[in-house]
Parts: sequence; C-alpha cells; structure tokens
Amino acid sequence: MPRMPRRTTTKLLRLHPEELARIAARAQACGQTPARFIRETALGATPKARQHLDAESVLRTLGRLGRSLEQAARLARSRGDAVLAQRLADALEGHTALVEQVVHDGRPRSRRTSR
Repeated sequence: MPRMPRRTTTKLLRLHPEELARIAARAQACGQTPARFIRETALGATPKARQHLDAESVLRTLGRLGRSLEQAARLARSRGDAVLAQRLADALEGHTALVEQVVHDGRPRSRRTSR
C-alpha cells in the first residue's frame, strides 16, 4: 500500500474550551485524536463511535465461555448423554443471543440506563 506524504501544512483553529472538550470527547469515542477527527470530519467522513470499551472485554470473555460450552456439548453428545447435551445446547443458544446483543448495543442490556 503506498504511503501518504507527510502532512506539513498547518491551520490555526480557534475554539471555545467547551467546543474543544466536545470535539475531544467525540474523537475519543471514535478512537481518534482530536486533530484526526476534525480533519476527517471536515473532509466528509461520518465518524462512528467504537464499541464501548467494556464491550470488548465482555466479548472476549463471552468468546471463551462459548468455546467451553461448545466443547462440553460435543463431549456430552459423544458420550451419549442426551439430556446434558440438550441443556448445553440451550445454554449455548442463550450465549449466542447475548453475544449478538452486546455486538449490536455495544454493551450488555443489564447495564443500560434509562433515558
């Protein structure tokens, strides 16, 4: 991939402290520096907030739990324990729904505050 030439031109931008604080907060939510956020937004990009940082940790933990549930279900089926296999399949289904909810909302529903 070709490298972009280094940016060498600057433009002074005057802001009220409140404006800068809002820009910095929005940039951080998008995982960007304020300068990059301003530049990309001014050039027509629509900034998108990253998933909530807590959601990343929750998704990693849910991934480990999901793999464990899948392994346990596979073991139960191979040993012929139909009741345990069904219970594990049900747990895995609930787990999958929770993962989809976290991915969609960016955070677990139980932590959501009312507006």
